[in-house]
Amino acid sequence: MNNKLKEAEKTLGAIDCLVIYRNIFNDPVLERFRNLLNMVIDEDPGSLAIYNGLIGELLEKGFDKRRQGRDIFKEHFLETILSAENAFSLATEKADLLNTDDLLVKVVKNDLLMLKTIYDYNLADLGEYLKGYYMNSSFVPIAEEPYSGLNWLSVSNTKKYPVQYHVKKEQLKELFHSLNSWSSAVEELAVYYKETGSGIFARFWAFKWNGSAARPGLRGIDNPDPIRMDDLVGYKDQQEMITRNTEQFVKGLPANNILLYGDRGTGKSSTIKSLVHIFGHRGLRIIEVSKSDLLSLPDILAAIRSRAQKFILFIDDLSFEESETEYKELKALLEGSIEKPPANVLLYATSNRRNLVREYFSDREPDEVGKQDTYQEKLSLVDRFGIKILYPTPDKWEYLRTVEELARKSDINIDKAQLHDLALRWVIWHNSRSGRAARQFVNDLKGKIGLHVLDGLS
Repeated sequence: MNNKLKEAEKTLGAIDCLVIYRNIFNDPVLERFRNLLNMVIDEDPGSLAIYNGLIGELLEKGFDKRRQGRDIFKEHFLETILSAENAFSLATEKADLLNTDDLLVKVVKNDLLMLKTIYDYNLADLGEYLKGYYMNSSFVPIAEEPYSGLNWLSVSNTKKYPVQYHVKKEQLKELFHSLNSWSSAVEELAVYYKETGSGIFARFWAFKWNGSAARPGLRGIDNPDPIRMDDLVGYKDQQEMITRNTEQFVKGLPANNILLYGDRGTGKSSTIKSLVHIFGHRGLRIIEVSKSDLLSLPDILAAIRSRAQKFILFIDDLSFEESETEYKELKALLEGSIEKPPANVLLYATSNRRNLVREYFSDREPDEVGKQDTYQEKLSLVDRFGIKILYPTPDKWEYLRTVEELARKSDINIDKAQLHDLALRWVIWHNSRSGRAARQFVNDLKGKIGLHVLDGLS
């Protein structure tokens, strides 16, 4: 048997010996790799096509990486290990100390030895072997040049999440790359899971609940809104209340559900979305839930109740018509269900009106038996939010101060009187005076300056 077949058998044997980390081969790329090893051992002529498909997948995944200088297969393999969700990662993300005598730890140490064997497999050499085999046969190779340890392309993505998160991951990768025996790094791996989490909650900090999919569940957001709290002008008292409450929540202290209500375009949603950039590296995750998915709240809670992270369920533009009854699901979550709400979950919602369920003057008229009870039921939803924060429409001068600050941040340097005049004309033409209107105006103005056009606004 030639050396390539022996190496494939050794690596496949290591895969078969995995216990805790066996599920990483559910990853499509690693599953294709395992199939490739089987085909190499069987000397299957289709192995070249599988090989090229594997390299193609790796290259597609490489375009959003920030790190240069690593073999693309080894890099993907390490990424999969560090984001694995298994008995060990779930236990250590909650544990303060690691008991090295525990059976779970002993099994993981053995898994790490096997993972190192797999990591050392030289996929580039396999490409050379397959190319030589097919070029000396009647088959035509798909690629003229095989994979030869090609490095990741570098694309800066520093605005996705704070750099500390990437630093921890890169440091652990460097450690694995340098070690002859990975079992000695079990404590470092446990600390990593403790600090960053595991599975989907390690890979992403922001999510949407996709209730309309064939298999409803959480969908991680690769590029969450980059808005930062510092980007939001005005409403500092409101922002301070929300940040303080979230700080309490992240620290495990008592905290409240929050309703942000007020006029459109005042920055309510942006304030909530910015929280992930402040607290994400400390374990905060934000899940956006649409009103149409409120009936899925029990499923959402079941998916996150036992996790170590803290979760904010974010419902934007929340309101109900009289005929809609989904608000009762929210009441059960906030207070009122026989099941205790999870300690690691809070609800932050925004609305353009304080009373979330539309009411009419007739609701207050005592011409129906029990009508007052119906009226009180509608109001009780709002009462279940411990903190209610008003975002009012800014007056003329607050609006202009917002415009000035946004213009300064956008490096727009024009006469203040002209800036004010253009900003007020924008309000007249677009029928809105808000932080959103100020941002839209400044964006338009900066574009016109770039085109050297300042004779008016469209």
